[in-house]
Amino acid sequence: MSYKALLTHVVADRGCASRLRVAASVAQAFGAELIGVGARAPWPYASVEDGRGVEFESILGATQDAITEAKGVFKETLKRHAIAKAWRAEVGYPDDVIAKHARAADLVIGYPARRGVDRALYATPDGLLMEAGLPILLIPAAEVEFRAETVLLAWKNTQEARRAISVAMPLLQTAERVLVAAVCRDREVATIEQELADVAARLTRHGVKVATLVEVEAPGAVGRRLLHIAEADKSDLIVAGGYGHSRLREWALGGVTRDLIADGRRFVLLSR
Repeated sequence: MSYKALLTHVVADRGCASRLRVAASVAQAFGAELIGVGARAPWPYASVEDGRGVEFESILGATQDAITEAKGVFKETLKRHAIAKAWRAEVGYPDDVIAKHARAADLVIGYPARRGVDRALYATPDGLLMEAGLPILLIPAAEVEFRAETVLLAWKNTQEARRAISVAMPLLQTAERVLVAAVCRDREVATIEQELADVAARLTRHGVKVATLVEVEAPGAVGRRLLHIAEADKSDLIVAGGYGHSRLREWALGGVTRDLIADGRRFVLLSR
């Protein structure tokens, strides 16, 4: 498996050009096409079919103008990048539109979560993860060129984490080093060590340069501990399974996924 088509939502705001340059660096690293998607809902209406009248026509016109502006930023920003590019546009909630057009891609590029984000204007990491059916690569908040020389693979024996290994294999195989890390209680150490040995053996068969780490009874939430490990290890990328619990529980209690989504300091690849 490789990533040959990448999909990303484009919003013509202050950070748009910066995000697109980072997305272009990801596309260049994979030799992939970058598909930009202009999407915006005509709030307070959900879609074109939901409204009528003069007020709605005014809102719809402004929505379409915003999408056209996003297309202009997409073309202008990427014209100097030697990558294949494509553009799609649709009026509707960005999470829904991206999920619909994910059929054309191998990977979705998203942005770190922001509090109070307007879902009529922006695709959200949790929405994409739940609806797109593809792995999501979250880019850092700061503009940096994509690299994945050192990778932290966050391990918990769930179907999401097991699937994340398969999804991320093209990245893991080209990394200089992959650290598979787990955070557990003291009574779980023997089990976790066996799991990590199995994962390491699997990765080694694919030519991955791998090491393992178990943190026992570490203080703080698991997600924050994993971020601390990534910081200490100078990881370029974190790979993890997304939403090991129900979406509602993760939203209410925080959870590893939510901590990773909110961090914004490095690239994060999530698979559900």
